[in-house]
Order: sequence, then structure tokens, then C-alpha cells
Amino acid sequence: MPANASGMPGRRITVLCDNESGRDDCGCEWGLSLAIDLGGPGDETGGLWLWDTGQTPLFLRNAAALGIDPAAARGLALSHGHYDHTGGLTALMATGFSGAIHAHPACAGARYADEPGGKPRRPIGPPRPLPAFSSAGPLTELAPGLTLITDIPRAPGRFESVAGFFLDPGGEHPDSVPDDAFLVLQTAKGPVAILGCCHSGLMNSLNCARERLGIQSFHAVLGGLHLYNAGPDALAETAEALRRFTVALVVAGHCTGKGSASALGALLPGCVIRTMAAGQVWIY
Repeated sequence: MPANASGMPGRRITVLCDNESGRDDCGCEWGLSLAIDLGGPGDETGGLWLWDTGQTPLFLRNAAALGIDPAAARGLALSHGHYDHTGGLTALMATGFSGAIHAHPACAGARYADEPGGKPRRPIGPPRPLPAFSSAGPLTELAPGLTLITDIPRAPGRFESVAGFFLDPGGEHPDSVPDDAFLVLQTAKGPVAILGCCHSGLMNSLNCARERLGIQSFHAVLGGLHLYNAGPDALAETAEALRRFTVALVVAGHCTGKGSASALGALLPGCVIRTMAAGQVWIY
């Protein structure tokens, strides 16, 4: 992909899997997977990266329909160790993918979630066996202009979506989802935050990017905000984070919830809110 007027290679983000579909030839499921093309040759400065693998091999079928070869990607980064973001890993490895895999160490652990009506907690962890991966630190540069942030500090009183998650089926050990991570992509229009589920909360996440990378504003925020069952305080705080970091565009997908996305639009009349869907392409 050629450089744009700024001299920076064009960045292309393709939605391989999401809860919604934007094309007849792309399926949808409760899951998230993105392809991030950094532009230029597939060397250390460019090439294709994957963000999560959805719940099933669906992201591979969608990628084929979109003319993308995940097996050729330079690497994969995982937002956290829940099934709807790691479930396609086994299928990806079967394609011959040999790129680097980056994830927080806690991504590999067993996870469980509450079920309604007193039913046994269901396992929601990654597939077994989990492929070998490189342990991501608080700040990991995947490639020039693409950084993985994890170990996100949670300020007291700030919204975080971790209720109902446990490390054991008996529910004795709560899971704070410490492996929650997001990407920062540098583009000609400014930084773009690419989320998985944002279990840490958007305010905590963007504040972390400011502290570690010195970022004061984001052009866009894309991905899941985990607001589908959030209350008004969480929505207000998320809107304040978007306002504080002068975000111009929100592409809300996966676990955000349609109602919550609409509510954010009402709270932020100056911000463009879009719904993420499989098959969409965003170019920066």
C-alpha cells in the first residue's frame, strides 16, 4: 500500500469477524477478529497483523471472501484469553501460520463465567492446547507504529467490566481479567485505539496510553467496549473518556451493545458513531 501525503504508509483495518455482518459473503458470530495491514512490504516495518481470532474458524472463511490470507500474517496479538477472541486459534495454526503470537501471560489460564438461574459456571477460556506465545509486557512494540498495551491500571471508582468472571468453576477466585489489552496504531490522522473487549474500561485504557506513550488525543476508537449490560454511570464515563481524548470516530463492535452505542451517540453529538460489522474496511 503506498504512502499517503504525510509520508506514512497507509493503514488498512479489515473486520474479519464481529457480531454483525456488513456483506452477504461474510458470516457473523459473538466474537472479534481484525486484520491490520501496515502497508509496505511484509518486512519489519510493514505487512499484515491479526488481532484476535473470533470464537470459531469463521474468521478464516470471511478472510478468504475478502481476499486476505491470515496464514501469511507476520503475527497475531490477543486482547485477552476469552473463547470469543481465541476460539479460532486452533484453526489458524492448521493453516500453516508461523507468525509470532503475543499475549499477556494470564491469557493461557482457565476462565469461567456466571450463568443465569443458578446453572453451573461455564468455561470461557482459550482452546487447549494453546500454541506457544510470547509474553507481552505492559508495553510491547509489535511493529513500527503498532503497539500492544496490557497490565492496564484500574483507578478506584472507574468503570471496569469484570463482574461474573472467575478463575475456578466454584466461583471462589474472581477474575479481574488482568490480561485485557488493546492496540495503539499510529496513522496519518492520529493514533487509533483498537480494542478487544475493553474489560479495563475505556477511561482506564486511554489514560494508560497517555501515561505510557504520551498520547493526548485519539483520532478513532474501534472494537468492543463491553457496555452491552452497563448502567448509565458507565456510559457517562465512557463518553467522558471519548470527549477528553477528542475522539472523532467510534466504531463500536462486538460487546458494546446496540443500545449502548446509540446512547453514546446521544451523549456525544460531535462524535461519529459507527457499528462494526464483518467485511468492513477502514483506511487511515
